[in-house]
Amino acid sequence: MSKKALISGGTGFIGSHVAEALLQDHWKVHVIDKYGFKEYQDLDSLRNHKNIIFQEVDLNNFDEITSINNDFDCIFHFAAKLGVEDVSNEPYEVLKTNISTTENIINYSLLNPDLDRFIFASTSEVYSGTQKHFNLTIPTPESEPLTIDSVSSPRSSYMLSKSIGESLCHFSQLPVTILRPFNIYGSRAGIRHVIPQLLEKVYKAKSGDLIEVFSPDHTRAFCHIEDATTQIMSILGNENCKNETLNLGNQTREITMYELAKICIEVSGKNLGIKKLEVTEGSPQRRAPSMEKSQDLIGCLPQVTLEDGIARTYSWYSNNFFKK
Repeated sequence: MSKKALISGGTGFIGSHVAEALLQDHWKVHVIDKYGFKEYQDLDSLRNHKNIIFQEVDLNNFDEITSINNDFDCIFHFAAKLGVEDVSNEPYEVLKTNISTTENIINYSLLNPDLDRFIFASTSEVYSGTQKHFNLTIPTPESEPLTIDSVSSPRSSYMLSKSIGESLCHFSQLPVTILRPFNIYGSRAGIRHVIPQLLEKVYKAKSGDLIEVFSPDHTRAFCHIEDATTQIMSILGNENCKNETLNLGNQTREITMYELAKICIEVSGKNLGIKKLEVTEGSPQRRAPSMEKSQDLIGCLPQVTLEDGIARTYSWYSNNFFKK
């Protein structure tokens, strides 16, 4: 008998890739989201799969959630209000929505008698207060103490909502695994992240143009969505991952934004230069996960090189996003 998974936010970036992986592994998948699947061609096989159900659900409405059968083996909570624009302009809504929807999904999950795992997507932003005010260990292990920055700062709203979400998970008595994603990139990631933003500049540029790069000396460690999805799938059924918090990412290579821009230009085949600009306000100098704990528990090592991953991402965005 097929196992069943519920994915909140399953039409989004990570959620849609996890849904695909589950279907390939013969799961039945029920996606709940505020919006339907986007009209990307590579989502056709997912949208039309015989073992997937999509249901438009307001996660703020507990009655809507409880209208779904409570017979799931695994529940993923990816849905969240996020992004620089929302955090800056609607911090109250970010805080309130993310906390209330997480509480609703947890309370619904407690109604599922055969639930083996609740997987909560937190964020690497939970480490930002420690990085700003103290000497954060980089690459950063999950055991690093978390520090809250000013609670009156709009930028704190998302991090706070996810930190509180983690606490709700711990105290819920659910069999939970908490994920803290670090700079995941790839197809369907939208345009709010640095790699698609750089790739869009490259796509629109003409030979001889300069690509503007903010915070050129700041470093990040990037993880392709294929490797992130493999890590998530390896957590399922792994008893050692129950009631654990795990970084989701890639530790093998930390790269400057300037070097990242060079790779984006190289995969395009264009003759472009780079113009270094000022540091983006609030951008940390470094961000990279320690993946030692994850590797000890699930044994997953990344397979996609940065050059290959960016080339794939450029191809997908060129065909599905930038032309529109």
